[in-house]
Amino acid sequence: MTNDIFCVGLTRTELQTLKVLLPITFPIMIADPDTLENAVIEHITNQARCIVLNPKRLSEEQLTWFLYDQDYLRTHYHPVPILLFSEPMIREQNRAIPMPEFPILVIDLHKRIDRNRKLAIKLLQESSLPCWQNRKTMRNNMFNDAWYLIDIETTGLDVWKDRIIAIRFSKMANFEVHGESTIYIRQPEPLPENITNLTGITDDMLEHGVSLEEAIEELDALPCKSIPFVFTDEDYTTGFLNAAFLRCGKALDRPYLAIDKLANIPFGYLMQRRARNIPSLADPESTEDLLFDTELQELYALTKCTFDALMNRYDVRCPGQFDKLYAAELSNV
Repeated sequence: MTNDIFCVGLTRTELQTLKVLLPITFPIMIADPDTLENAVIEHITNQARCIVLNPKRLSEEQLTWFLYDQDYLRTHYHPVPILLFSEPMIREQNRAIPMPEFPILVIDLHKRIDRNRKLAIKLLQESSLPCWQNRKTMRNNMFNDAWYLIDIETTGLDVWKDRIIAIRFSKMANFEVHGESTIYIRQPEPLPENITNLTGITDDMLEHGVSLEEAIEELDALPCKSIPFVFTDEDYTTGFLNAAFLRCGKALDRPYLAIDKLANIPFGYLMQRRARNIPSLADPESTEDLLFDTELQELYALTKCTFDALMNRYDVRCPGQFDKLYAAELSNV
């Protein structure tokens, strides 16, 4: 899978709209419906990150092969491209073509605002930049060197109104986890019942915890400032950590990697960015019934499988080689 976006049967106006909407790291490739044989369709499906089709310009056989090839990749644990229709199928196609179990988004490239189009662009942007912060600092940190896996629990989703109640972390080195620690943070008021049920954290546990300042000091004092943090969800985790560091008069200046966004590159669409699903993509037989006791175990599974896939599929062995994953040259961030 590359970052190529293949467009089949689109008008000049629709192509121009895509060029404006897409990140620069996604080149648009145009395919003529009249030249699409089954072998060409298979090649496109294996190469593309996204395929935008106008069903009305394709034959029933061509459309069936696009759907079949995408489903084949999904069921055989390969990276799966996003498949988009620029128009709905006609009645005859709906009757003749077996549709896959998963939905196919129909986007409108003429409207100013279209919900499906916005969703598709968001999925593509999440596999673009940024996947990390301060990549230059990570340049010499090989994947078999140290990483800190970080998970947080909060009282809600609002960065400024809600609070961090626990920070879990462990050190990953040579693809093994070394220890797991949890910092509980005292709270000025009792936890809502739904938060206790969701996280398993009780007021008694927090009562014996530390202040926010002490928690941030402990996190900031983890050895070696060049060892990156690894998060599952960048927006959620960095949002709360940045706010907490600011409240304590500090700045979150350690490099970090958004593993959920990076995992989009080797695993593609439909992986749903869930750590529980990723190991089955890498090795379905050995991890079919795999269960995780903690969020950090899930994060480790996602990180290990993503790193393995980057090395095996793209020969990317350190953050300094992330440029191989993109069509355009990356800035030294």
